[in-house]
Amino acid sequence: MPPVSLTLAPNGSMAVSPLRFLPLVPERRRGRRMSSIGGWQMQGNLHTLGYFSATVCMGTPPRSFDLIIDTGSALTAVPCDGCPHCGTHKHGSINGARFSEASSSTAAAVPCSQPPSGMSSCRQCDGGKCGYSVSYTEGSSIRGHLVRDDFWFGLESGGKRAVRASFGCQTYESGLFYSQVADGISGFSQGQGYGPVLFDYLRIATNCPDVFSICLSEDTGALVLGGAVPTNLNAGWIPFSGSTSYMVEMVDLKIDGVSVGERELTYRNTIIDSGTTFMYLPPNVYRKVRDQWRQHCPWGDCESRSVKGEYPDDYCYTMSEAELDSFVPSSLHFKNGVAVDFGPREYAYQLRRGIWCLGVFDNSHNGVVIGAANMRNYEVRYSPPSHE
Repeated sequence: MPPVSLTLAPNGSMAVSPLRFLPLVPERRRGRRMSSIGGWQMQGNLHTLGYFSATVCMGTPPRSFDLIIDTGSALTAVPCDGCPHCGTHKHGSINGARFSEASSSTAAAVPCSQPPSGMSSCRQCDGGKCGYSVSYTEGSSIRGHLVRDDFWFGLESGGKRAVRASFGCQTYESGLFYSQVADGISGFSQGQGYGPVLFDYLRIATNCPDVFSICLSEDTGALVLGGAVPTNLNAGWIPFSGSTSYMVEMVDLKIDGVSVGERELTYRNTIIDSGTTFMYLPPNVYRKVRDQWRQHCPWGDCESRSVKGEYPDDYCYTMSEAELDSFVPSSLHFKNGVAVDFGPREYAYQLRRGIWCLGVFDNSHNGVVIGAANMRNYEVRYSPPSHE
C-alpha cells in the first residue's frame, strides 16, 4: 500500500497528517481562490504561490492521490479514469493519476435516486449517476459524477482501516484545476450541498472528536483530525458566524496598535480559507496596509530597496530576515474581543531568496479572506460551538 498520511490513534483521535507546499506551474501562478460561495466575484490582479496538500489513499487496492486541503469549499474530488479534459498533475513520482472505478473492487457510482446524506437531490443526472459541477471564484471549474469508495487510514497499532465516503470523480477540469500540480481537492467547509465532507465520514465512522487543526510554516505543515481539545487550553476561541463556510466576525485591523478606522460593516463576511494563499482586504483597509508597507521601512527610504514583482500590485523589497522582523506589527480584532497578532511573518512572504513581498491584496469589495499564508506560525483549530 502507498504511504498513508492520515493515521487513526487507538483512542479514536486522529494523529498528524503531514502537509506540503506545492507551487503552481510558472505560467499559471495567479488567482488561487478556492472558495465556491455563490455570487462572489473577484476583480483585479490576483497573485498566488500555491497551496498546501496531503496524500490520501482510496479504493481497493488503495491508490494515493495528492489533495489540496481547503477550508473554503466542501467537495473532495479527483480526476476520473478516461477524463477527456483533466490535467497531468505532476507531483512526486506520480504523473497524471486517475481514479478508476473499474479497478477498485469497492467503488460504486452514486445513483441519482440515492444522493449522499444531507444532499436533498442530485444537481444533475447523467446516465443514472449523480452529477456535480462546481465553479470557483478564481475562475476554474470541475464537473463529473459522485462515487462511493473506501478511504484508507493507518492504525498506530498497525494495520489499516477503511472509511467509506462519497467524492467527486472528475470528467472535466478548467483553469487552475487543470494546470495545478496536485491531483484534486478535499474540502472541509460545511453545508454547501454535496453531503458530508470527508472529515464528517471519518468522524462518524470512528467517533473521533469533532475538531481538526491546521498548522503551517513556509513550506510544510500539519493537519490533525479529531484531536481532543485540552480543557486547560487558553486559546481565545473565535465563534463561527456562518453555516456554510468558516466565517468569523472580524471588526478591526490595527497597525502598530492604531486602528485603520474603518466601520465594522467593512469586514462583514470574513472567511478562514486554507485554499486561498494570501489575505484579501476591503479596498480602504487594503490601501492603508499597502501604504504602511510602502512608506515606512526599517532602513528609511523604502524605494531604495524596491524590487519589481510579477504583477503590478506586487510590492517587494530586497531585505534580510532581521529587517523583515523590524516592520511594525499589526493585529486582527474580532467581535468577541479576541485579538490575533498579525506580524510581518504573516503579512509578508519570500518571493525569492532575499526578496520579500507584501502578501495582502485588494478584495475589490467588503469582506476579508484570511488565507494560508496568514495562518503561518499558528495552530488554527476548527471546532463546533461547544468548544468556543
